[in-house]
Amino acid sequence: MWQEKLRIKKSNPIHGLYPFTKMWITLLYCICAMILSTITIDGYPVYMMASFLIIPVLAAATGVLKKISGVIKSIAIISLFIVLIQGILIKSDLILYSLNVFNLFNINFYTDSLQYGLVLAFSVLNMGCMVAWFFGATDNKELINAFEKRGMGPKASYVLLSTLQMIGVLQKSAKTIMSAQQARGVETEGNVFVRSKAFIPSMIPLILGSITNTEERVLTLESKGFLVKGEKTRLFDVKPNGKEPIALTIGILYAVAILIWRILLWVL
Repeated sequence: MWQEKLRIKKSNPIHGLYPFTKMWITLLYCICAMILSTITIDGYPVYMMASFLIIPVLAAATGVLKKISGVIKSIAIISLFIVLIQGILIKSDLILYSLNVFNLFNINFYTDSLQYGLVLAFSVLNMGCMVAWFFGATDNKELINAFEKRGMGPKASYVLLSTLQMIGVLQKSAKTIMSAQQARGVETEGNVFVRSKAFIPSMIPLILGSITNTEERVLTLESKGFLVKGEKTRLFDVKPNGKEPIALTIGILYAVAILIWRILLWVL
């Protein structure tokens, strides 16, 4: 079943790119985002804002836009807080907007601080969402398989795979525990205080369950001959789909164009 789902996903030419190709595309985009952060119009990162549109278009073309939409929203909220904190707390000479709170005090938004906050926020937004696209378009097992082909040892690859899967495993366990707590009559929904009361009773079984699962994984690895010396067999093999040269060429041309543009703006 898992192989069949993976085969359907890989019918998409972008989704089916080799993991290292998608990694290089992500790295090139992040480098371009850092370069664009130095180019502003009247202090505002207009070009970074425009370049962010590449990510939802790329995610839609890859078929993972719905999958990573929650991550994009979370990163966008963090970026919004960065703008607000930078615009309010870091003072400068020019006040952009002043908000009077109940005639008691004013909250000032400073122009220079807001501009710097937008640069920082869109840097986080661009690079964070691009990394989210990479992990949304690349299965963890694919990535580990590609690393093993490059010479990574089985122990190191297993540690990396376990680390990548840890967040998803803990989320599923937390949902199961919260459902069990609700069935026992523990209030887990409501305001912040109600949720905080249910936090400790949920964390204890989550931690103990993680320790128990660790022991079970060790026994599973031993039963599969993980420490046996010799060539390891694989359930599937990751292969290039033939579109990698085109994708890398587009990424390199985009990065070179941004770099040349930045150099010309410095010189001229």
